Amino acid sequence: MRSLVLAVLAVVPLTLVLSMPAAADCADIAKALAGMVTNLTCLESMDLTTRNDATTPPDNSRPGLPPNAFTPRTDAQAVSPDAPFRTAIDPSRTFPGLQITGAMPDDANARWLLRLPAAANWNRKLVVGVPGGFRSEFMGDFIFSDLVVQQGFAYVSTNKGMLNFFFTAAGADPLACRLSPRVAATGAAFTHFYANDAGNSIREWFRRTLEATDVAELAIDAHYDRAPERVYLMGISNGGHVVRRLLAEAPTRFDGGLDWEGVFWSTGGPNILIDLPVALRNWDGYVTSGLSPASPAAQAIRTAGYPPDIRATPPTPANTFSPLLGSLWETHANNYWDVTTCVFVRLVDPLYPVNQLDPLAASDTKDYDYLARRKPFHLSPRVGQVATDGDIARPLITVQGTMDTLLPIVHHGRAFRDAVVTAGRTSLHRYYEVQNGNHIERYRQTCCNFVQLELIQPHAHRAFQLLLDWVERGVSPPASQCIPRGGAIVSDPAAAARPERCASLLVE
Repeated sequence: MRSLVLAVLAVVPLTLVLSMPAAADCADIAKALAGMVTNLTCLESMDLTTRNDATTPPDNSRPGLPPNAFTPRTDAQAVSPDAPFRTAIDPSRTFPGLQITGAMPDDANARWLLRLPAAANWNRKLVVGVPGGFRSEFMGDFIFSDLVVQQGFAYVSTNKGMLNFFFTAAGADPLACRLSPRVAATGAAFTHFYANDAGNSIREWFRRTLEATDVAELAIDAHYDRAPERVYLMGISNGGHVVRRLLAEAPTRFDGGLDWEGVFWSTGGPNILIDLPVALRNWDGYVTSGLSPASPAAQAIRTAGYPPDIRATPPTPANTFSPLLGSLWETHANNYWDVTTCVFVRLVDPLYPVNQLDPLAASDTKDYDYLARRKPFHLSPRVGQVATDGDIARPLITVQGTMDTLLPIVHHGRAFRDAVVTAGRTSLHRYYEVQNGNHIERYRQTCCNFVQLELIQPHAHRAFQLLLDWVERGVSPPASQCIPRGGAIVSDPAAAARPERCASLLVE
């Protein structure tokens, strides 16, 4: 162990107070984790929720890393709605306990976070949070941790084994990925994602999540003198993909899971390396058309599974990456479409000669053809190692929005549901579509003004409670259903005339 730090984290003021009982507890945890982790830090917190400013560290607070490699506060805010829609924290209570962080001994950048409520508050259960994107172990602080810590759960999360990214120079960095399409103002900005470094892979995400679960279970046993009675998974986006895979690959480790807009991977498709390049190939034509929904380019993007474009009301220069027109598609293109394609092409098909510098090159991300490269370049077995075939062995609830403009619901949520049905696992699965829900919660609010969108978080939180009732009390959740705008999950969707799938991706 490099260090064992004992402190009290109070809301205000932040003071340092040594506590002998906490010191003993931290020493026991350090002993239990000896040889399994490194860089262990154990902090006594008077409040494990984000109401305590010290719960989520500042961005770029790990010495020796470039900016954007470690951005815990940005990560947590990126997937969470703002007040008053953020996870409510009971003002009448505090939630004391231990906050413990560390890394795996084979990689100092494979990080994990553990929160252990005070013994009197612990409900004898553990939640394993899996972040989306390539974000830090703190990504779930608002959407996951604040919910479950108040309910008495221990909470552990992992960065899936890798840091986030840094800005780089394209000509000098062979792993550089353009942030946005060339036509964007940010089209000259290039990023380097740690996911593309040697030794990192999608398969590592599953291993690191299991390792974090191991760490949590050992620490829990040392701290509370008993093992957790239940262990649940909660994941969003790439984290939802991990939840799906682990409930099929390692079901004995978990009692159930919540999958919030998980990524679907299939060797023959659909997958994001088929969807995203189609959108990018037609993007210039859509821009040239003046973002006309009637243009052939727009129709091609819709045919690829994407929901219709909408406009912010009003657009504002600081928010949407589309300050003049406020286009939801443009916001996603400039923030996600190009860079996500590049990062995953490098992850899944490292032999593909990505060239984002020469506008005439035929190996830009928009030109990537997964189906053409699948067999001669042996992509099927590579994708098979991360595929989500629906063969889950523990209860799982999936929630996704119909206006998901990064992972089109027709090729992700619905495709996974179809895979579950094909695998004969429908009794273990519930699938809830949120009418007008988007992949990014913040786009609904004043930051971005896409008022046509609906928040998914309330439905995800409700789904987690339904999961607990399902696993622990044998109460079957309501049947799969489309949740209408302003609605909630209902116990009898047939009586409410709710189909499993929303009739339209957008309801104005």
